[in-house]
This record gives sequence, structure tokens and C-alpha cells, in this order.
Amino acid sequence: MEKSKKTDMAFIASMNDDLLQNILLRLPAKPFAFASCVNRSWNIVCNRILSRPKMVSAFSRNPHQFEAVEEAIDKALSEPIRPDFVIANITCGNMEDTLSLITKRVGTRVPVIVSIVAGVLGKEVCNDKAGEVKQNDQGMHICPSFAILLTIGYLPGIKVDVIPVIQSKEETEAMIGDKFVMDIRNFVSEVSDHAEPACLMLFGEDTHATEPIIRKLDYAMPAETIIVGDQKGEFLQKRANELSNAQLHKDESRVLAGLIFARDRRRPIEAGRVQFHTAISRGLSPVDLRYKVANAISTLPKWPATLMTAKRIGEAEVLNGEQILDDIEANLLGNPLWEADPYIGVIKRRKYSVGLDQKPKIMASLVFHQVTGADEQYLTVNGAGIKTGDHFQVYLPDLEVAEASLTAVSSQLRNIMSKPNKHEVVGGFVFAGSGRGDSFFGRPNADTSPFLENFPELRFGGVFCDGEIGRSLSVEEGEEKQVTISQRCLHVVSSVYLIVSYACS
Repeated sequence: MEKSKKTDMAFIASMNDDLLQNILLRLPAKPFAFASCVNRSWNIVCNRILSRPKMVSAFSRNPHQFEAVEEAIDKALSEPIRPDFVIANITCGNMEDTLSLITKRVGTRVPVIVSIVAGVLGKEVCNDKAGEVKQNDQGMHICPSFAILLTIGYLPGIKVDVIPVIQSKEETEAMIGDKFVMDIRNFVSEVSDHAEPACLMLFGEDTHATEPIIRKLDYAMPAETIIVGDQKGEFLQKRANELSNAQLHKDESRVLAGLIFARDRRRPIEAGRVQFHTAISRGLSPVDLRYKVANAISTLPKWPATLMTAKRIGEAEVLNGEQILDDIEANLLGNPLWEADPYIGVIKRRKYSVGLDQKPKIMASLVFHQVTGADEQYLTVNGAGIKTGDHFQVYLPDLEVAEASLTAVSSQLRNIMSKPNKHEVVGGFVFAGSGRGDSFFGRPNADTSPFLENFPELRFGGVFCDGEIGRSLSVEEGEEKQVTISQRCLHVVSSVYLIVSYACS
């Protein structure tokens, strides 16, 4: 037996690096981690294997939560990877249990976000085929069965952590928005030579405070910072090196959690560079009518809605809710408006600043609100923050627009691979509106088709959400043919794509 062991050790010692690398490449993450500690030469080979970034997702529709979480973790860790962050998106179930299971497997140093979403998309753990699970239309908390999408990322040259936004009763949206921006900048300054983060992935609670904070981020961050996410859901977070998620004090509530990606000042000069890209598939088309809010009344903040009257641009007559809908239906040649699921897109021109030292500046943002009712007094829409004098236009879901924009996104993804320096796509994530999916397109996996067409081997993931976050610009025509260029960070009936690529030095 002793002779056999010596023979085995001699064989292992005699292996050349290419053969050793071929063997180590096939190991799951945990045995791979042990192998990297065997000796210096093995550690060098392991580091060579992990010189390239990875972002892998695994999707399980097992209805038993514990089994599904373990299946997803096993799949995501079935190849060499050193987790820098973990995102777990579940359709229902216990977030605390999910967070605990993940922390036991990846350790306490790894930042984790767990969120409840309207559905998940990705490649299934059982067969590596693309699939999707979406909740029914009865609401966030009614779910036929448990499903999970688990995403693990390893991004050398990037520092990652979670920064939460917690609001107490005494704090205004402006106060917590300022603090969030400063917390992000402080983290970046600690780890990076860059002033701002490379990318933000946001997961919000369904609260009135989320929208103004996201718009402030859109104002405060430079155009080079990619911002994507899910505006409305539920989440728990665990920061790097924390044992568990921080417990809330009395009268505190969660608003938002941001996964912050900052370029590491200690990145080796010879190392390649991780790049973040975004693309947006839109699913709305405008009705050629423009209005100005004549009067706006906000309801209770817990379930915010706005009651409003309006005037056509350039006209003096004030229209009530029923008159506005009649006006729009006449423009639709008599087609029933309610069957079309209408939204209004409001251009909100607001003053923004960060802290007390900066002079406020005006930024125009296009924000969508779903129309929920109308009577002889008011038009009712979801959400708050609409003011008298705001301009808006009606938008309707449009399958042709969505199909055309999917084709455009697919083309954008192909262009990434054609860039200089041999860009390699190493990860992908999609935030798809809950109004999309196979019920909208009439075919499965439409929202993930840009990934499937361009990167069929990519272990991408995604979620269905009620409010997609993704930065872009809109051009709107207002009074007297004036053109307004507005920020557009909050979307509906859209799919926002995050693509992670790697360019060799």
C-alpha cells in the first residue's frame, strides 16, 4: 500500500502543467480550492485557470425550497470558480433560509443578495436547456411553486460589495438618496483609483421611495457607469465579511440594495479588463397625443397612486379621466383601450443635487405610470411624484416594437464580439418586464433569445420584474415643437440586458 502511494505521488509530481491543468479544469469549485493549496506549482496552475472572469447562473424549478437551492448551488459550483458575489432570485419562499444555505456553501466573506421576483429565466440545472417560470397575474405573494435562479460571479480586477438603503421614519428620500450616493463613492474610493463604479445592479422594495433614489443615482453617476436592476420586489442582503444580513431596527424599512462593481486599484498590469455593457429591448409604442397635467393629487404613500386631470398640449380645456380616455380611444380608431393595458410616460423635470455643497441642476426623466382607472373627475395612475405642469404621453404595449427591438439587441451583442482586443462574453443577465414572456410573444424564451442566438454556451440568467432599471436617453417633442432630451432609467414592458465581457491585455 505504501509503495502504491509513493508511485501515485511520483506520477502526480511528474505531470506537466498542461496535463495538470486539464485535470484541474474538470474539478468542482470546492475540490479545486483544495487543489490550489497542495503546493506552489499547483497554485500557479490554478491561478492560470482562474485568470479569466466567470459569471454563471443556474435555474431550478424544484418545488421544494431546500432541494432547489442546493441543486442551483451545486450546478453553479460544478466548475472552478472563486465567488466574488452571489445573487439568488426566488419566486416565493423564505429569503432568510435561502441566504443561510448560500452562506454555508460560499462562506461569510462573499456579498449576497436574495430577492423575491415575479419570475426567473435561465438554463435549467437538470438539462442545461433554456426555460422560464413566471408567476400568475394574481400578485407577488401568490406563487404556484418555488423556483430559484442562482448567479455566482468571479471577476478578477473588480471589487464587489452590497450597499443597502435603509430608511427610518425621520429620513426623507433626499436624505437617504444622498447617503446612498456617498456610501457608493466611499466604497469606490477605498478600493479603486476610479472616482465612480463601473456597474450597479439594483434590487428595490415596492415602496414610493425607490423611484426618486434611482433617479438621483441616474443624475449623480457618470454616463460610463452601467445601472441595471429590478425596481419593485423584496430583498435581503449580506455585505462582504458579515456573518448574516443586518437586522432592521424598529421603524426602519428596506428600500434598495445595490451590488457595486468597482475597478480594483491592485489589478495586475498584465491582467485583462472586465467590461460591462447594456442593451434594452423596448415593448411600448406611443399614442400620438400629448398632455399637460392640470391638477395632480397623490394618495396614501404605502400604496401610492395619483389622481389627475389634464389638458391637451396647446389647448385650454381641462379634461377629466373619462374625457382623457375617450380622447385616446378616438385616436385608436375605436379599439378598446383597457384591453391594451395603457401607461402614461411622464417627463419629470426636477432639481437634483448630492449633499449641501452642490448647486442643484435640472434633469428631465421619463417615468412610466400604469393607468388603473378613470371617472368623471380624475384619471388614476399607479405611483407618485407627478406634479401639475408635467407633460405626458400615452403608451401601449406593442408586440411588433418588442420583436424589432429584440432583433436590434441581438445585433448589439454580436457587435461586442467584433470589437478590438478579442472581447469574450463571460456573463449575461436580463431584467425582463413581467408583462413579457411567452404569454406576450406567443413563443418561449423570447426575452433570452439574444443570448441564445449569440452565445449558446453561455450560462446566463434573468428575472421577470415589475419595473426594469436601465439607463438610456429619450427624445420627446413638446409645446411649440420643442425637443426635450430626457433620461430614461425606469422602464416597463421592456427587457434590460447586462453583458459582461473580457478583453485580453
